Amino acid sequence: MKHICLTGLDGCGKTTQAQLLAQVLPKSRIVSIWDIIKRPEFQAWTIYQKPPKVEQYVANLHPVSRVLFVFHAFNEAYQKALKSEADYLIFDGYWYKYWAIEQAMGAPVSFKDFLKQQYPVPEWTFYLNLPIAEILKRKKDISIYESDNHIAEKQSAFVHIQEKARPILTDLLPSDAISIEATRSPDNIHHQILKNLNKH
Repeated sequence: MKHICLTGLDGCGKTTQAQLLAQVLPKSRIVSIWDIIKRPEFQAWTIYQKPPKVEQYVANLHPVSRVLFVFHAFNEAYQKALKSEADYLIFDGYWYKYWAIEQAMGAPVSFKDFLKQQYPVPEWTFYLNLPIAEILKRKKDISIYESDNHIAEKQSAFVHIQEKARPILTDLLPSDAISIEATRSPDNIHHQILKNLNKH
């Protein structure tokens, strides 16, 4: 089972690329923090039915509670994926992105080493590099979670978090991570990803 990580800041196109990649890779499975809500196999027991309700809940948590919740959701998605029959796990964000945002919003740095021990280095890591100004253009709406519950100053809070998260994220990336300019078209980015995968 191979791990393919698509990571980057909010709005850089991770979900789009994960969906495109899943269409061309046989027996692949997309792994996302929202699996606990969206995948049918979780619906029989999860207590959350819609992402907006979860965002409202998460946005009001203390930073320690929030990072525990976020990674409980990610870990459940990952553990279920490991038990699947997929040949490829395509990660929409991976722990790199989730941790970078959580640390930027106040999670204790000491959590990082623990998380690093839980998850393997993917066979392929693609970092979709997008300027924050471009992210703002793409963002139709900034959630209360993405703005750390700063309802009156959503945009400025969002930018501040993304600026803090970027160096945290890039510092986490493995040495062989492939950086892709995410201002290019989705098809162009997809082609670059496939080109690098085909090398191996």
